[in-house]
Amino acid sequence: MSDEKKSEKKHEDSKESAFKAVLSDVYLFRDSLTAINELVNEAIFKIKADGIYLTATDPTMVALVDYKFLSSAFESYVVHEAEDIGLNIENLLAVLKRAKSEEKVTLDFAKGANKLLVTINGASTRKFTIPVLDIEKGEVPEMSLEFTATVEVKTNVLIDGIEDASIVTDTVILGANANEFTMRAEGDLSKVEIILEKGSPDLIGIEAKTSVASKFSLEYLKKIVKGAKIADTAKIQLGNDYPLKVTFRAVDNLQISYVLAPRVED
Repeated sequence: MSDEKKSEKKHEDSKESAFKAVLSDVYLFRDSLTAINELVNEAIFKIKADGIYLTATDPTMVALVDYKFLSSAFESYVVHEAEDIGLNIENLLAVLKRAKSEEKVTLDFAKGANKLLVTINGASTRKFTIPVLDIEKGEVPEMSLEFTATVEVKTNVLIDGIEDASIVTDTVILGANANEFTMRAEGDLSKVEIILEKGSPDLIGIEAKTSVASKFSLEYLKKIVKGAKIADTAKIQLGNDYPLKVTFRAVDNLQISYVLAPRVED
């Protein structure tokens, strides 16, 4: 190694760590990133004292993802200085997928560095560097939404309903009133309706000020329910011809919320 390269490496190694975190179980982090990667490929991760945050829209601005991976989900989590780190999520996932269940994963970002260091510790130590991207901070729309209905269902019911509707057409109408939550889809020749009534073990809770219904793209909903892998239930918030908000939460670990624009007929 030349003296110049040695000097560069020494300078890089001597940089103060702005953020360092250790995961003893990589699966939750990996599964949650896989879920948001369905809609977002590159994004700015905000490293804060209480966790890792991300808010981004898909390229078409039809859906928004709000992601929070809390510091309590890590074995250790130290932030010396808040940072915004631009990353390609697929690149990060490719590295995380190399970690086995019994291995620990360390994320380390040095102040002013142009890369994220990911170390996998097991029988051996493997070190990967992922380039930090200069991502332009896009306009993320302000979301001041007031929903008329809130429903909590078991995630398997939501997944099955979306799959059932996909047999018939490419959109689904989600509806709710004080007594039931419905999913309806109608094609040229076929239709399907899924009804969950209050008292059903799959309907955890329902509150509705009035009857509501909105139509949504099944293509986007299929991507959104990938987040179901991290939680047993989904919180669904609705209105009339109004955006949909779906939240998956692993208590004390993470939360992923999606906002999806409705499909409004002319």
